[in-house]
Amino acid sequence: MIEPNVGQPVSRRRLPLVIALAIGFVLLPLGVVLLPLVPELGIPLLLVATRLLGRRFAWARRFNAWIDSKWRALRARLAGDPASDRPALWRWIVGAVVILLVWQVLGAVASIAGIVALGLSPEEILPAGGFGIDPIAPERAAAVLFVILISFVPFLVGNLLAYRYILKRRIARLFTSTGSFSIRRTLTGFTVWFALGLAGTAAFELLNPGAVNWAFDPEGAAPYIAVALLLIPLQTTAEELFFRGWLLQWADNGWRRRIAVAIVNGFVFALPHLANPEVGGEDVIRIVGYIAVGTGWAWVTLRDGTLELAIGAHAANNLSAALIAGYVGSAIPSISLFMMDRVPVAQELVLGVAGVVAFAWITGRRRPLREVASAG
Repeated sequence: MIEPNVGQPVSRRRLPLVIALAIGFVLLPLGVVLLPLVPELGIPLLLVATRLLGRRFAWARRFNAWIDSKWRALRARLAGDPASDRPALWRWIVGAVVILLVWQVLGAVASIAGIVALGLSPEEILPAGGFGIDPIAPERAAAVLFVILISFVPFLVGNLLAYRYILKRRIARLFTSTGSFSIRRTLTGFTVWFALGLAGTAAFELLNPGAVNWAFDPEGAAPYIAVALLLIPLQTTAEELFFRGWLLQWADNGWRRRIAVAIVNGFVFALPHLANPEVGGEDVIRIVGYIAVGTGWAWVTLRDGTLELAIGAHAANNLSAALIAGYVGSAIPSISLFMMDRVPVAQELVLGVAGVVAFAWITGRRRPLREVASAG
């Protein structure tokens, strides 16, 4: 029995049923073909086709009803729930766009200004194959590190301003939902990750004798050390505020499994690192290490409801690479105590995943009473 046209838009009610079905059957396969190739065309064609076919077929009407329900839910999320203190979806989206624009635009301006002021060349900023292949003078290394990291200062400020004035939340909630931010807990994250990094370096040397070599020359190293100690914590904190702060709070709406949220966050965290020289070409598999690290830091952040551990661990990770054990092909220059040859991919992935699991386990056993009480 043919359903009446009640509730159908006027334009579709005027179409005879036979013509509507014919158009629908033409547009449906066309939309399916175009969907993976040109989704901006394939999706509208599919939606029009199912609306037309819905005049006759129950499966199309069910699909249309599902689309309508999702659209109503999205509109409700965009508008926000007055009964909830969770910001409306449009605020999260606009804020993320603003943060990224501030980072890319103002950060690029800051870096370019530094390049001009310090007289650096493009080859010094972006050497072929990354840093560590050719020696770099300490004073030039300090200038290059400054130019690379100064772009993260607008990134840091953008996170704070967007959270306060677009989400209209207290900035303290970006760092923690437990009520107070613990510097001691941040130092715990730093210490545990730093110790695990040293253990990983020692394991690499045991597996590859002679691959880790003493490389530190104190002459002229003071400016580099000063820049590293000043700007690397700002860089890592900016990244944590965006990936484990802004994006993680956006995704963790209480309806999704937290392990799934953490894994997605790990993938998103890894995306910008595809530009790093150590994951280029055949070594792109190394991106799995970034995914594992991002997932681990996201997991402990969700578990504890605070960025303390992740901020400390990220700072330890990058400071170690700059000052303790640099490696060939790094994204930043290192004036470090040791220099490592390129780590074999399999060893890097195994040691990296083991370090993430150990970090989550150790810090979970050392959770303070306030976190254990809130989790219970």
